[in-house]
Amino acid sequence: MLKKYWFVAASLFVAIFAFADTPQPAKPAAPAATTTSSASAATVEGGTPAYVKSETPEERAKRLATPEDPGTNPDPKKVFYRYGRPFTIERYDRQWASYQDMKEGWVRPFALANFANEIYQQNEKYVWVWVEQPMPDQKTEPSDIEKGAEQPYANFTAEQFAYLKKIQPEFQTLATPQSSKTIRFEEASEGLPKAGSWRNSLAVADMNNDGCPDIIAPPQRGGGSTIPAIFLGDCKGNWKIWSTAIWPYGIQYGAVAAADFNKDGNMDLAFAIHLTGVRVWLGDGKGHFTDSSEGLPLNNFPTRRLAVADLDQDGWPDLLVINEGPTPAGERTPSNVRGFLNRKKGSEWNGVDAAEGTHVLGGDYLAVGNFNDDKTPDFAGSSVYYQASELIYESKGKTKWDPVKSDGDVVPYLSYYDGVTAGHFSSKKVDDVVMAYVRHWPAEVDPTKVPTPPLKAAVGLDRVTFVGGTPKRVPIVRWSGDRPILGVNSGDFDGDGKLDVVYTGYSPREVTILLGDGKGDFARAKLEGITAEANTNYDVIVADVNKDGKPDIILLYESNERSRFGVQDGSIHVFINRGAAGAAAPTKTATTK
Repeated sequence: MLKKYWFVAASLFVAIFAFADTPQPAKPAAPAATTTSSASAATVEGGTPAYVKSETPEERAKRLATPEDPGTNPDPKKVFYRYGRPFTIERYDRQWASYQDMKEGWVRPFALANFANEIYQQNEKYVWVWVEQPMPDQKTEPSDIEKGAEQPYANFTAEQFAYLKKIQPEFQTLATPQSSKTIRFEEASEGLPKAGSWRNSLAVADMNNDGCPDIIAPPQRGGGSTIPAIFLGDCKGNWKIWSTAIWPYGIQYGAVAAADFNKDGNMDLAFAIHLTGVRVWLGDGKGHFTDSSEGLPLNNFPTRRLAVADLDQDGWPDLLVINEGPTPAGERTPSNVRGFLNRKKGSEWNGVDAAEGTHVLGGDYLAVGNFNDDKTPDFAGSSVYYQASELIYESKGKTKWDPVKSDGDVVPYLSYYDGVTAGHFSSKKVDDVVMAYVRHWPAEVDPTKVPTPPLKAAVGLDRVTFVGGTPKRVPIVRWSGDRPILGVNSGDFDGDGKLDVVYTGYSPREVTILLGDGKGDFARAKLEGITAEANTNYDVIVADVNKDGKPDIILLYESNERSRFGVQDGSIHVFINRGAAGAAAPTKTATTK
């Protein structure tokens, strides 16, 4: 088995789209390849520096989360990328520092100043701390290679070079063939908001028991309101705000899921709340909601995505919740995915670890499926941690899950992962996972040893299949770019009985539907009547809003950042599926170099 690698290109981090409120952290990985500029150990006044507690080399590498070890006496001008952001390491005299009321590993370098820093190391005289630097502008200058300057290439191991050679061919465009089918849509957004800032994910359910699906949106981001919004549908594509709905209290934005948690015949709601936790509110079908959150993490589990599934197979809907990643202070929770088991008819919740903190994953996306053909649901999550590979989990009995081992093949390194969906794409027995990624070629690779590929940054979709019992990754589509795919979902859009994939991409900014053939191959459909706004969306929702048996599409958009202090220009749009025309084209995948 290959060791986990750590490759970070200097140009990588200017390419990452700043799409979240929290930092986008790099994976705390195994020991890395070092460059020729690595700091060497030196004698330092005050004694040999060390961390605040003893640690093994592996623990140190995980804590640092940098592509190289900064060494004993790091250059204060050198920039180190960790947690997806640039840092320098600065030294302060300990006589002015204060550790009072600080959690372990943090210090106020100047006791009278109201700011704290994470400790890199310390000795009797000095304390070295991490100091975050501003992110560089996204418009980059020509690289040193392009200018003809000498490039300090990294000293990768033979195994690491072998992995680079293996993954290098995937840094080129991969196209899906064009289908002759056209999927026609008609917008039906009358009564939905044309202003505001709507994210991360909404739900569709019949909340007032009139037989027509309704739209439930979490509170807006930065919109001044802390209450959700329910838009009542009439099964014809018209919507009306449920102005008389009564909520227990205000919450922040995030995601919402709907289910009948207490089995009283009325739909209830569960919320994943940014930087906070989880809430469940029970509905009475008349617009009155009461809090039922006993046992849920209320203030210590930052999340913006959750899913409903019967995790313990007792016949009652439970919750699966993914951590959105570190807080602005860099904190992480002991568990990255938690299950909450429904007890006493939705009045109590019992928490279980689905992915402990030792397994590195976290983000805004979560998909539940059946990967190993047992009765307990499996799941896959996203990753704001660069190079994280433990993103797919199979059940090992009730309420226990283990990560699918990857070693950079099933879930490749060099990547961030965003939108994810699961379904019967190649088998009627088990589900596949479709994962969206942004992948970066490390600039420190000597091109005489591994040729520089055509794409230095690639965006695409991979399908992971579990047919035969052994997971295997199959690329679907890939193109040049560095903006993530923030919406991936599935449905049978052409009505042929086979599952298709829908996603929203950038460059060009559009909605794409890939028609599945039931065997794992796809062809791109032509679309009419559906568009994607320039504003960022964090999901694409698939639901039958008019009850005609065809999956429709809902897109919600946050406000453009330039409008944050003016009129917020976010919106919610519904596109009704009016059916398909034409015949499908052959579904062999084609590669374009």
